[in-house]
Amino acid sequence: MYFNSVEDTTSIYNTETGETYADNWYYITPENAEGVTLKNSYIVNYETGEVVSYEEGKHRVVDNNLLCIKEGLVYTVDAKNRSTGDNWGDAILHNFNTNDANSGWTENSLSFDGIDDGIEVPDKSDYSNGVTLEIYFKYKGKINNQILQLLMMKRKSGSDGFNIFIGNNKDENQIGREQEFKRITVYIGGVSGRLVTNSYVEENVPMYITYTFNPNVANDKGTLYINGEKVQTTNIGNVENIIKIQNDANIQIGSDIHKTYLGESEDNRYPFNGEVYAARVYNRPLTEQEVKYNYNNTVNN
Repeated sequence: MYFNSVEDTTSIYNTETGETYADNWYYITPENAEGVTLKNSYIVNYETGEVVSYEEGKHRVVDNNLLCIKEGLVYTVDAKNRSTGDNWGDAILHNFNTNDANSGWTENSLSFDGIDDGIEVPDKSDYSNGVTLEIYFKYKGKINNQILQLLMMKRKSGSDGFNIFIGNNKDENQIGREQEFKRITVYIGGVSGRLVTNSYVEENVPMYITYTFNPNVANDKGTLYINGEKVQTTNIGNVENIIKIQNDANIQIGSDIHKTYLGESEDNRYPFNGEVYAARVYNRPLTEQEVKYNYNNTVNN
């Protein structure tokens, strides 16, 4: 299979060195090799003859139409792969109002009105190897006295799933409460996996959040990245509480459409007030190099 970073759809990224193999390279697998017998896959430069042995984990396939690493990708959307303003891939759009300047498609984003706009993505993925959540957005400010605003979620109740919120609802009476409306909070596996991060959003400033969770390592299972840079690690999280609902809950972005966070009240949708430029979910943890690749490729395009 020949691939070219400009004309074709696939390239390969070295997660250790940051090098991308695209122009002038072939990717040859045992299945598509003609006239020879191969046990492994190789990346071959057709101009120089250089051969690189393809290694799982070290090399990742990149879909150039998606601006991101492809392996383990559950859902992605960004300004490049949207064919129209109403096309968010497999997502179902809820309550967007084309007559409202704060609701719906903008030039390069989807604008959420902070009232009821939201996205739902059907999902039955296996998260036993972990999860990565990515979202590139701009926060436009607090809505009345709403404690939380939802960026991304997959859960049925407060004891399972995963999500990223703007806001900290556990310290409602503390001094400096205004700042808590802007704190980034992550849940991996329900309230027992709740991480109140040391990072805050700024109003009207684009921010790229990536959170990875790897249940298969002893330390630093969870890692928060802001704009491609690692800012915090933790061991908080429970992947078993994600696995048990993987067939029973959809991904939600921008609003808790089905009120899965706290349940009954119509007020518990925690709508996001701002714009989303790109959003992704993986059913594996991305490496630090992969996080940087997705960030740079998305923001620069």
